[in-house]
Amino acid sequence: MVLPENMEGLHGGAGVDGAVPAGEPLALCALVTGATGGIGRELCAELARDHGVLALVGRSQDKLDELAKNLAERFGVGVRTFVADFAQPGAVDALASQVQAANLQVETLVNNAGFGYDAPFAESSLERQRALVRTNDMALMELCHAFAPGMAARGHGGILNVASVAGFVPGPYMSTYYASKAFVQSFSSALHMELRPHGVHVTALCPGPVRTPFWDNADAGGTVLARMTISAPRVACAAIRALGCNRLLCCPGLLAKVIVFGSRFVPRTWAAAAAAKLQKPKG
Repeated sequence: MVLPENMEGLHGGAGVDGAVPAGEPLALCALVTGATGGIGRELCAELARDHGVLALVGRSQDKLDELAKNLAERFGVGVRTFVADFAQPGAVDALASQVQAANLQVETLVNNAGFGYDAPFAESSLERQRALVRTNDMALMELCHAFAPGMAARGHGGILNVASVAGFVPGPYMSTYYASKAFVQSFSSALHMELRPHGVHVTALCPGPVRTPFWDNADAGGTVLARMTISAPRVACAAIRALGCNRLLCCPGLLAKVIVFGSRFVPRTWAAAAAAKLQKPKG
């Protein structure tokens, strides 16, 4: 998901073919943020195979409507759409209220919304850095807090938090993004332990570079890392399988596994130097 544009919180949800009308009994759903592109779009397709209702969250109503129509036609699922900008304060509270008003009960939560920012920190935009932390970390934490208690009370549910191998190493030139994914990985590990006794699965998805528009949106399309990618469908398939098995970490791809394993032994100064070479924008 790219840098949020100036939108106000959350706009009203809309149904499409097969959607769940308001006023009906509560329906279990899978809620996916950052649903309309890249990994999020592929995760929606994977979830549609096992869920009767999907709740799609994104910043563009047009893109949400297109995806909802596609999923309803391909899989025969009910779909609700919600437009949210998680860089705006109060967006998660508004979304939770909209989900409740739509008579949906979140059985699977996928926190995929997020974006990167490739720039030397001292020369970067503070506004954009703040938006990154709010979207990548604050909103993810707030969404877990909104829906995890209900899952624990029911004794079942699943939370997939999209982190990255970036969370295991320092990331010069994308310092805040790498740090934001370290938060997601650590937070997810703690939730995994806390919620496991209550029957709730928590998995942190930590892929390496994935072929999505992320790299161009982060102004990082010309970096070495952007050319070392794996496919989004492969990542999505591995993620849903890992969540079903309640694996703590899902690291699809050889590069991801090497980085995660190697991070245990390589000094952080060396890791930072290597990341800097890979991540530095090409002039």
